[in-house]
Amino acid sequence: MKKKLVSGILLLSLSLKADSISFTFYNDFFAGSDGHFTNGASLSWLEDKNNSNHIYTNMLVSLAQDIALPINNLKYHNAGISLEQIMITPENIDVSTVQYNDLPYAGYLSFAGFLFEWDNNSFTEYRIDVGIMGKYSGAGFVQKTFHKIIGSQEPKGWDTQLGTRFILNFLVQRGVKSWQGSITNTLKADWFNHYGVTVGNFNVSAFAGSAIRIGKNYVQNFNAHYPYLKGEANMLDVDTLKHDFGWSVSTGLETKVLAYSAILDRAKDNGYAVHKNVFNAVGYFCGSFYYNEHKFRLFYEIPTPYIKEDKSVNIFGGFEYIYKF
Repeated sequence: MKKKLVSGILLLSLSLKADSISFTFYNDFFAGSDGHFTNGASLSWLEDKNNSNHIYTNMLVSLAQDIALPINNLKYHNAGISLEQIMITPENIDVSTVQYNDLPYAGYLSFAGFLFEWDNNSFTEYRIDVGIMGKYSGAGFVQKTFHKIIGSQEPKGWDTQLGTRFILNFLVQRGVKSWQGSITNTLKADWFNHYGVTVGNFNVSAFAGSAIRIGKNYVQNFNAHYPYLKGEANMLDVDTLKHDFGWSVSTGLETKVLAYSAILDRAKDNGYAVHKNVFNAVGYFCGSFYYNEHKFRLFYEIPTPYIKEDKSVNIFGGFEYIYKF
């Protein structure tokens, strides 16, 4: 048994060569505001498509075939894992009592496993998230600590956050490069579209998005941008990485039809005077930099309000860093 365990660890260590990791961080601090979707972070790992020791990927492909998912053996397959956390707060974080006329405090922590099936022009993603809402998500501690570090106002209402709930959610997403070409001898561009559904006791929705990208010497990956994390499709590289320095700018629009939200619907059930907006949209702008194994993105998002009672404009920004071993 010990020999098998040691062998497995060694094989996993070997498989890390040319694998990718990414760190994504959202916060409305970048826009000088603080309210509603206030913070999000994720740490992700993706196994490399060119490694023969596809331990984790082979396991997920086999599982997908066992449950009759339409797996195509002629395409590439990459699997990965992700740990993510998000936090929601009311606009006024200086009040320690329940604010029934605004969104509640809510924290969410999840661990995800995902599988990509893809070729040079498209991908399909299958994802499962297992998580927890409530105080055990650690959201209150993280926000208080971050605010202390940056010298910002301490949020005082985390003791009123929504209660504990265990979460199981599924996502299926399809992404397609609809066009790519050259604008000048040095500038190139592409147009990317994606759509999908989420089902579970955290979120039930259908979503779609479109993005245009222009740049010089950038990596030919999928220009996917899923609001509030889950952007691991950016880690899939269609071409080789040795590009020296490159850059790109992109802009896009994400839309979502929201049938159920554990945060918004539970808030209403608990007496909060909030009504979710069924249709949501997010406009965004992103600047990216590439250098060999490194990719760095800076972005700003302007979402429509989550609840009908909110008439304000919420803006937040963030960054993503991807490194390929």
